[in-house]
Formats: sequence, C-alpha cells, structure tokens
Amino acid sequence: MKQYRYILNEDLTLDEMIAEIQGLSEYHDGLKGFLQIVEQDCVVGPIQEDLDKLVSELGKLQIIGMTSHGALSKETHSIPYTVCTVLFFERSSFEIDVFDCHLQTPREAGKEYKCVLRGYESTKAILMMSSDFSLCPEPFIDCINELDCELVVFGALAGTKRMGDDRPLIFVGNCIYDRAIVAVAFCGTELHFAYDYNLGFKSLGKELVVTKSDDKGVVYEIDNKPAFDVYKEHLGVEMNEYFFENTSSFPFMLRQHGHYLARVALDYRKKDGALEFAVQIPEGSTVSLGYATEQYLLDESYLNAKRMFGFHPEALLIYVCMSRRMLVGDDSAELELDFYENVNPCATWAHGYGEILHANGLRGFLNASLVAVGIREGEITAEEQARKFKDIDIPKDYFIGFKPLSSRLVRFLEATTSDLRFAVDQLFKVASLDELTQIYNRRALNHFMQKYIDDFGSEGEIMLLLVDIDHFKHVNDTYGHDVGDMILKEGVDRLKSFVTQKDIIGRWGGEEFLILSPYSNREKALMVAESIRSYVEKTEFDVVGHITISGGVTLLRPDDTIDTAFKRVDDALYEAKEAGRNKMVYR
Repeated sequence: MKQYRYILNEDLTLDEMIAEIQGLSEYHDGLKGFLQIVEQDCVVGPIQEDLDKLVSELGKLQIIGMTSHGALSKETHSIPYTVCTVLFFERSSFEIDVFDCHLQTPREAGKEYKCVLRGYESTKAILMMSSDFSLCPEPFIDCINELDCELVVFGALAGTKRMGDDRPLIFVGNCIYDRAIVAVAFCGTELHFAYDYNLGFKSLGKELVVTKSDDKGVVYEIDNKPAFDVYKEHLGVEMNEYFFENTSSFPFMLRQHGHYLARVALDYRKKDGALEFAVQIPEGSTVSLGYATEQYLLDESYLNAKRMFGFHPEALLIYVCMSRRMLVGDDSAELELDFYENVNPCATWAHGYGEILHANGLRGFLNASLVAVGIREGEITAEEQARKFKDIDIPKDYFIGFKPLSSRLVRFLEATTSDLRFAVDQLFKVASLDELTQIYNRRALNHFMQKYIDDFGSEGEIMLLLVDIDHFKHVNDTYGHDVGDMILKEGVDRLKSFVTQKDIIGRWGGEEFLILSPYSNREKALMVAESIRSYVEKTEFDVVGHITISGGVTLLRPDDTIDTAFKRVDDALYEAKEAGRNKMVYR
C-alpha cells in the first residue's frame, strides 16, 4: 500500500493537489484508494465546493473527512490549512458506510452496521468518524465489539474552530452530515495494524464519585455536590468564558479495563453547575483530576513512536487532542508529530473533540490523547528491517538544569499526593483486613463485589466461592478457641495457594471464607472449588488431624445486586451441608 499527504496552503492549491494525485502511478493504474480530508472551518459552502470538485475530478477515489478542532487558547494555534491524505491498497480493500443519526441512536446504527459487517470478508480494522460532540460513539463501537472483539476501531470525533460555535461535520463523497457516523472497514488477509495510545496524564488528588449523571454525557453531581464545584474548589476556576482554557489541562481521570482514561469537560451549565462531556460517565464512577507535564507527554510519545518504527507502517494516521497543544505549547506539540513523521514521512493528523481507539481493553472514546495507527500490507521485508530509527533529541533544557516554577509545583504535589495515598492505604488496611487472618473482612468484600457489579463484563465472568469449615463448633468445644484460631489461620494460608493476584479472598464471618475470581466460567469455578475441597480433606492439621469443608459456587449475573449474589452462593453452601457436608454445590 502507499500513503501520500497534502497540505493545502499558499504553496499548494486544491487544483494542484488534484493534478498531483491524477499523475500518481497508483491512481493511473486504478488501485483502490480513498482520500481523507480534514477541513479547518465548518462553513458548509466552501466545503461543499471542495467536495464537489474532488468527487468530480478524482472519480477513482472515494472521499471521507471531517472538520477539525481549532486552537484552545491565544498562546496555541491549530494548523490553518486543509490536510489531506490518500491511501492506496494493492492487495486489500475497504468498504465505506455512513449512518445518519438524526432518526436513530448510535446503538441502533451500530446494530445495523453489525449486520453489514457480517457481509464483509477478512475485516481487520475500522476507521470511524462522527459529527456532533453530543453523539457519543461508544454504543456504536460496543456493537462492533459484540460481533468481533478483536476488531481495532480508531478515528476521531469531528471538531469546530471555536468551542461551542457551529456544528462539527463529517463528509462521505460530496455529502455533508452534521449528525452521523462514518465507518471505513479495512478488509484483507494481508493487512496488518499497529496502534499507540499516548496519554501521559496522571491522576492527582483524592478520588471522587459521580453521584448523578445521564447517558448523554452530562454529569450533574460529584460527591453529591454540583459537578462544577470540583474545578472551583481544586483549581479556583469560575464560571466564565475561559472555562475550557482553564480546565482542559486538568481532565477527569478514571480507570477502565486496566487503562487510565481522560475525560475533558467541553462546557458547563450555569443554572445547575453540571458539566458536559462527549461521552457518558456513569453514576458510581470513581474519578480524580488529572495532570501532565511536557516531559510526561513527550517521553511517552517518543517511546511509542520508536516502537511503531519497528512495525514499519506503510501508512500512519494520527488523531490528537488539542488540549495537549495547549498544555505543552506549539513547539512541543509539533515535536510529538515529528516523532511519528520519523516513522513515516507521510504521516497525517487530525484534531477533534475526542479520539477513538477500541483495542486491548480500551472501549473506544478518548480525550487528551494522541492515537497513532500504523497500517501495512504484507510482512516486513528484510530491507525494511534493516532501516534504523532516525533519532530526534528532546531538548535537554526542557528537563534538566533550571526547573520552571510549574515543574517544581507539580513535583511537590506528586510527592504530597504519594504521602497522602500511603497514609490512606494504611487506614484502608486497618479498616479492611480481618484482624486474625489478615485477609479482607466483610466490609471490604462488599466493596469489591459492588465494583464487580458496576463493571460487569469488563473482567469476564466472576466466580463466587463461599466455603465453610465443617463441624467447626466441635473443634472449638473440644480443643479450645486457640486451636480453632490456629485452624483458621493455617486454613487461610492453604487457601491462598489456590488464588492468583487478581483474586479476592476474605473472611465472610466466623469460619466462612469467600473467594472472588475474575475471568472464570462454570467449569473452571467447579474445578477450583473441588480442588480446594480435596486438598483440605487430605491435609493433616496440627492437634485436630483431618477436617473437611463445604462450599457454594456461583457466577455473577448481569442483574445481580450484592444481596442476590451472596444469597445464591449462601443457598448453595446450605445445600452442600444438607447433603452431608464435604461437598461443593453450584447454583
């Protein structure tokens, strides 16, 4: 495959670009290709003229595109030109579909697209763009994931030149859409993709809980107070025209499927202090304010770009948040792009209201990030393998010698936060561990159970195993409570050999112990339960000799609450005891 990049400025007009493309051998030979166009303004008239000309004169290419995000502050700038890239495919193909969402939701569009995708062969990845920042793309991506969880989805939400003005647009052919989703399915057995998720932002300060929100991206309350108060109390930000400039460098941070994600508030509501985001933040989500430094962003992008070089992409598409440019300034933001131009000189970029990457546990919608996706046809050749990465030195005076006041303040806040979190961890240990066995107590088990319920499905099926020592009252009555305590502690030590780092083990009460295990299933749960039962039965304990245990086993269900899940596993344990003990029963 082959990629070409064109920047329409004083040195290159649209007509000149068209002539150059028409002169390419790939175009002349009729290779299948498409042109991605990123317009800098949302004025429909000029965009329509450009699209009509492109469709008319480049009939062998399909056209897609979007409007871009403008600069976020007076100190930073967005490129004031239209940016185009052309991708030609030699042995692969692609299919373009568009879904107008004026009359259907993203989920309804996703269900329709899922049916369409079934008709495509060897789909490897999907480029996706959406218009209208209130059009949350994640339900659409969820439908793709339901069909094939291995499909990589990437792209961006279209932007506007001025925050809050106009309406972002996407294009397919010479049609312009103000509320739609476009999807480009890349198909072919020889296609390969590599992707980078560059964030660089870290969590700072205490964790907060979203206590009221809706499915349209509006967060009304955090810790039962107006959401805006987070910025007011922590940053001293007031409700005024500089809201976005003041807050975009401090996004909300939350964890999802093992990844930190940033969520940038796009606007606020003066009447109730609500914050508006381009994606839903569900009630019960734990968030904190995020921060980054120039060093964090550049170091991560440099390392990822160097890794991407090893993939030797024949095409490289980048979608990056303007908040990064506002944080580090124009020069450093350009340096991030320079890293990737070292990987592929024709790498092209776009800025929007959000980035999209569904891969490796990332659900789809991102903020404050740089997403880079490399594409190639066929395997890496020996000639490509021999190429060396052309290094770019990050200016050393950024990070050593005199430290700007902002850098010193960040370091101070990091150290202070680390101290506070250590203290909180110690308090959590005191409050959450059973004093005798030093495993989690019932309060902690309730906490972890609620998190599994809130994040249902993100860690596969969850096993609940409740075990009880048979005739434990007889042990206490016969040998004394000291021996009984010894049995409990020794039994817990033996149980620990059956759990992994991802498992949760705790004392439910008395002689009952609960194990929560993610990424399980019915067969695995029963196998683990039976292994524990058999192991305990064969073990000889000091003083008392052999003992047995009974257990109840179940899997967490979508409609479970803490009460329903624990009742089911407790009923299974009761059934095991009624059946003669020394058994494991599944419900």
